[in-house]
Amino acid sequence: MTTENAHQSGPVSEEADKPGKITIRDVAKAAGVAPSTVSRAFARPGRVNEATAQRIYDIADKIGYRATAIRAHTNDDHLNGMLGIVVADLSNPVFAEYTRAAQHECLSNGFGLLVLDSEENAVIERTSIHTAIQHIDGLILSSSRLSDAGIRKLAQTKPLVTMNRSIRGIQSIIGDVQTGLSEAVEYLTTLGHRNFTYLSGPESSWQDGVRWRTLSSICQRQHLKLRRVPSNAPTFSGGFRTGEGFLNNPTSAVIAYNDIMAIGFIAALHSRNINVPGEVSVVGIDDVQFSSLVSPALSTVRLPRKELGTKAVNEVLDLIHHTKPVNDRKPIMLQSSYVVRASTGKANPSLISAIRI
Repeated sequence: MTTENAHQSGPVSEEADKPGKITIRDVAKAAGVAPSTVSRAFARPGRVNEATAQRIYDIADKIGYRATAIRAHTNDDHLNGMLGIVVADLSNPVFAEYTRAAQHECLSNGFGLLVLDSEENAVIERTSIHTAIQHIDGLILSSSRLSDAGIRKLAQTKPLVTMNRSIRGIQSIIGDVQTGLSEAVEYLTTLGHRNFTYLSGPESSWQDGVRWRTLSSICQRQHLKLRRVPSNAPTFSGGFRTGEGFLNNPTSAVIAYNDIMAIGFIAALHSRNINVPGEVSVVGIDDVQFSSLVSPALSTVRLPRKELGTKAVNEVLDLIHHTKPVNDRKPIMLQSSYVVRASTGKANPSLISAIRI
């Protein structure tokens, strides 16, 4: 194994002191650093000063050092150098952004990232975690479909944090929709909207419950009418299929569980020649990249996905390295905001009665 690919693998051991063999002690002596620094430079380069790591690699090449990857035995005893992240649906750009942010933060800390796609299915999630658990040092559950009890049990085996789900005793990182939804409703009421529909997410989604309760509370305080239309999937097709249920009792404004559903719902309205926002105003949640590119551009509640993914990695690393008090498990809330685009406009109640199916 050459030094070029050795630092991409596991921690490095000193080879047996045989005549003619170059060891990490030889590299350390030539580089003027401790042997443990040489080991970390190859196993977890993110934890070693860049200039120092490069000097170590150059010296190792020069003196002919060849590394052997073994299980960690440095200060991070028995670490695999790998975190895991479970996402509900990797085809959803929200989870792709979580994963990318988490991977960048892992790499900057000398860790790899194993991605597990649960496909919105608790059985697949449980099975994939069981298969991967021995290979990872910590786990991030993003919008997990497991039960609270199952997650607590899992946390007894590996350092674990949850994203967008609060569980007593488990560190969680949550994108708080309160501010963004409040701003969205306030904006829509200034446009004359008094009747709202919420297009729901999966029944097993903790975030769906939070979004519904938050929106209900906001509308109740402002004496606004709110109804709920269920969907069978938080996808484009799931949003499209909510169109029929909505048109049984239409409202002038609609807020969807996520952007993808909102875009599917708008497509359903367009297929029936219903104008957005002329007849119905539509708001999503997430602010995925293509929300500003569809027609009409989607008004949405923006959540800080990059910050959520980055913070989740930092928190699980704190658990791994025991750098955070065990009793400090308060949810970390990252705030949302409302983004106004072309899918929202003035209410026109006279048109609503005309678009019933």
